[in-house]
Amino acid sequence: MINHKGHLENLNIELYPDFNEVFESDQLKGIFYPLCKITNIETSPDQPLYFVSSNGIWTNENIKNENNQTGFTCFELKNGKYSFNGNLNVYIGHKEAKEIIKILEDDFQKNGAAYLSKKVKTQIYIKTIKENFDLNFGDLDKEYFLETFYQFSVNKLNYKQTGNFGTFRHIIDGWGKPDEISPVVYEIKDDNSTGFTDIEINQEFLFPKSITIDKYEKIGYTIGHEFFTDGNDTYLLFDKTNKRALCINHYS
Repeated sequence: MINHKGHLENLNIELYPDFNEVFESDQLKGIFYPLCKITNIETSPDQPLYFVSSNGIWTNENIKNENNQTGFTCFELKNGKYSFNGNLNVYIGHKEAKEIIKILEDDFQKNGAAYLSKKVKTQIYIKTIKENFDLNFGDLDKEYFLETFYQFSVNKLNYKQTGNFGTFRHIIDGWGKPDEISPVVYEIKDDNSTGFTDIEINQEFLFPKSITIDKYEKIGYTIGHEFFTDGNDTYLLFDKTNKRALCINHYS
């Protein structure tokens, strides 16, 4: 565990927790990626919270649900894990994603170290997977799904090997080295420099009536392109009374 102290004082951050540590069941396999686990939170002192991302899979904007829609997902916190009570059909191709992710994880377990050491670029990885496996993508966007999986996985592996976070683009795509060490979780500011004020102003159009974000504590946010190349950031809010974590997606 690495204790990142930067923008949020005394917050303990553990990068890349196991999927089964975060979620109560495997129904969200292929849909959500666990980004980090946070503890020592004043709002939730007894149980951890998690930043998660559904990058890599598109959503059906026509399906409206109290617990998940395009733009947000609400989880209940049960025994230290996220419990999902939403509609899986919001996530286009979720059935295929659950099957494909098993194959991709098995391949990365065998070949990930070689991909990383050889600095295999994203498009070469995608081509390799397409040539080696006959995968049924259904309605999934195959390019987006494979790109997201690879970038998340190679970034995670590089972190576990070196302790360096968010440097995968430098390694596989030739980007410059990061200028500074990331705090991983950033503070949500009130001056809209982090984009959250727009969400607060427009909340009646973004959330069902059952969700009033003023009742949630602002925990922080993660920047999408530090985990993937997709700039889909994740805000995390927590309702201490009802033990509900609200994950909001926002493109920066």
